[in-house]
Amino acid sequence: METATRFGADVQQTARNVGAQLADTADRARERIKNGLGDAPELLSSLNAQLGAFVRQQPIVALAGAFLVGYLVARTARAFQ
Repeated sequence: METATRFGADVQQTARNVGAQLADTADRARERIKNGLGDAPELLSSLNAQLGAFVRQQPIVALAGAFLVGYLVARTARAFQ
């Protein structure tokens, strides 16, 4: 009986430890996401500037790429109907 009691106590302690570790991991993930979202506007602005420069330098290639993306989206949409 003592072994079962000790086993139960060990299981409870392990559950508390796992719960604490999960809470700590969730807190760290929350901080990373919050910090990452702070950088998102700068990243999107940079990507927009790069895309605009590419379109100005290679308008035909950009137009062909846009048609290709549209075609692929349409094919995918039809496949899921």
